[in-house]
Amino acid sequence: MFFSVDLSGSTSVKDSLHVHHHVPVWLPAFEAFFRDFPELFLKEIDKAFSGAESTAEVFVWKLIGDEIVFKAQPVSSNQAALLVCAFDRAVVKYDRTLFEEWPLRVKGTVWAARFEERNIELKIPERMHWKDDDQTIHSDYLGPDVDTGFRISHHAPAGGVIISLNLAEAIASISGEFGLKFHYVGREVLKGVFSGRPYPLILISLADCPSDLWKWEVDETDYADAVQAQEPMQPDELRGLSERIRTYLNRMCHLQLSPLAFD
Repeated sequence: MFFSVDLSGSTSVKDSLHVHHHVPVWLPAFEAFFRDFPELFLKEIDKAFSGAESTAEVFVWKLIGDEIVFKAQPVSSNQAALLVCAFDRAVVKYDRTLFEEWPLRVKGTVWAARFEERNIELKIPERMHWKDDDQTIHSDYLGPDVDTGFRISHHAPAGGVIISLNLAEAIASISGEFGLKFHYVGREVLKGVFSGRPYPLILISLADCPSDLWKWEVDETDYADAVQAQEPMQPDELRGLSERIRTYLNRMCHLQLSPLAFD
């Protein structure tokens, strides 16, 4: 599983706020984000797994500009659902805290990739050394499922979390146990995904930790309406949608897709 949290509006803030005593005025907000969000995410994970028999470790995979990407390897659907809930709570809570002080928001994306079938892990030396035993090895991940997550992340709304279709389907049957809801907010053609066919965009929400989705956010009116005014998707409805899409893509595009399973 991968979790991306990104600062929304960061370019505008960097461009509009001035430098004071040779230091950018916006610097504290970005320093706090990279320091405080991972800590908050870990706290939410500890809370989510407090009554569970086992936990799932989460690591920072990479930093991309103003984005932090985490990775985890859950061994069950329950672990996956708990991680999704913890991440959503972290994004919603940090978004509120950040916006109290800065004209910035955060947005999140969570997705899953199956290894070693459709996707691969590459071991890459982080530094060049004369001696092989001095090399620090970094893992990178490539494949269509990995790419899909970064593609849908561009459609995540400020203050909310979007989830990949394969992950939503995998945890749909147990989502009610955790108060996790799914909201269909439309579909978009994503470059290189589903052979050019539209990809369904699904937001998640938790009743005890609602996202601050505002109708006056640019290009995000549909997101607020989907969560606040429309009924969430039922688990059977979500699984049915995913199965129909998979059947079509396998038959028409020969993608050989199969359902994601943790157990």
